[in-house]
Amino acid sequence: MTSLQITDSQGKKADVPYSGQVIFSQSGTLSVQAMDQDPAAKPTTYTANGYEAYYGPVAIDEEKSTFTITVESSLVRNLIGQELQRVFEVAGDHLVITPVDPEEGWRVTYERL
Repeated sequence: MTSLQITDSQGKKADVPYSGQVIFSQSGTLSVQAMDQDPAAKPTTYTANGYEAYYGPVAIDEEKSTFTITVESSLVRNLIGQELQRVFEVAGDHLVITPVDPEEGWRVTYERL
């Protein structure tokens, strides 16, 4: 992960000191692990104690530039069983992921290693 940017309800953008990785496997699964480096980070929809971890099967729609993961396991148990649809853009060695609903207000960028 090279950056995580959030946008608040007033449209103000801020960088969050996150680190992590996303892995798309050849067998059709996706896993995410990420951490907010701020020890006082508050829980979010996707995190507990500043940490995010989940995985499950993923369906990619290259035509629409979206993917949907069905969460099989997650640190945040409320996510288990949910389908999370995301928009993606690939440019060179960079992958940018955003939520389908812009109201969620985040954008994450990964660099292929």
